[in-house]
Formats: sequence, C-alpha cells, structure tokens
Amino acid sequence: MSEEENPSPPLTEDATPKVPRRVLAPKPKPVAGSEKKEDNKVVKLLEKNPLGMTLPEMAGGTRQLKKIRQLRPQLAEALNTGLVMPISQRAGHTVYKLVKHMGPR
Repeated sequence: MSEEENPSPPLTEDATPKVPRRVLAPKPKPVAGSEKKEDNKVVKLLEKNPLGMTLPEMAGGTRQLKKIRQLRPQLAEALNTGLVMPISQRAGHTVYKLVKHMGPR
C-alpha cells in the first residue's frame, strides 16, 4: 500500500471538524406605545391610582428600599418616554401621575 492509495490524511488538531457556534439573535426593541405601558410596573401602579403616587407609596411604604430600588429605573424610563409626569410634593417625595390622567385642576 502506498500513500496514493490511502487519500485520507492523518487526523491532527487542525483537521478535526469544527462545530459552528450558535449566536443568539438580538431581541427586537419594543416600540414606545401600548407594549411599553404593559411592561412598566410604575405605569401599571399609576393606572390603578389616577390621583398620583410617590415612589415609596408605589413600593408599599417608605422603608421598602429593595422595591424602591427596583422601581427607580422603571420610573426613569416612564419619565423619559413621557408617560409619567411629576406634579407635586407629598411628605418630601415627588408625586408622579400618568399623563393620560392629567387634566384641568
């Protein structure tokens, strides 16, 4: 047997078949609108109380620091998209109200 009769080369590290890597597709960004309102807990809480609430009231009390920290980014997102507006101060905290509940006072 000569080398010409056996066409397969010896296996080396470079010759091992490589499995293609799976790449996760980027998630589509939701459009600002009705989909955004459903995802945001701050908006959900303010829909239940059209008179307006402070962040500690949304979290269930002034000492609910963990819940307040979780709601802060969602409140900032709602403020940036224009869904929520600050309207007044109550007990040293800003009262936020949904824009759709804003009206003549």
